[in-house]
Amino acid sequence: MGNKERKSKGRRRGGFALVEVLVASGVLTIAVVGMAGAMLSSMALQRSESESTLARLAAQQTLENMQSVDFAEVWACYNASTADDAGLGTAARGATFVVQGLTPVEGDADGRCGTIEFPTVNGVLREDVVDAALGMPMDLDADGAIDTASHASDYTLLPVRVRVDWRGPSGPQTYQLETILCLRINS
Repeated sequence: MGNKERKSKGRRRGGFALVEVLVASGVLTIAVVGMAGAMLSSMALQRSESESTLARLAAQQTLENMQSVDFAEVWACYNASTADDAGLGTAARGATFVVQGLTPVEGDADGRCGTIEFPTVNGVLREDVVDAALGMPMDLDADGAIDTASHASDYTLLPVRVRVDWRGPSGPQTYQLETILCLRINS
């Protein structure tokens, strides 16, 4: 083998090594970009799960707070109207609440993520509201009939929805609990 042939093979090996380096760099770049994407997705999922936990805990705490209020005053204490707040044994809390750590959805009028909903028509607690999730229509005053009258002062059952709406990492999110509060009779 002549000197010329050896130099030619050496150059080819050098060129081949450069192609290998470029391919390896490309593969490494793709792997790093993929890992970075996976890490970002994982962080967004973790944030979403954390926010869902905050919403769930806030909704549960609100329901527990409602149960600690004298049953006859729950409606007046937690509805949107301030007209029936006079004379309450507990300070009126209203139909919305703040959830620390959550960002309200865009356009939220009061900037609070939490909302308490009752079966109402124009702010009046009624039995004839159709809302399957709340079990409505329902005889709220236990008189054996479902009517269109206001039952703000004579309910024995009180369906309630506690809802949390917030702006999460993937857009608007909602968590809600529905239950029926009832008059407890101590024996």
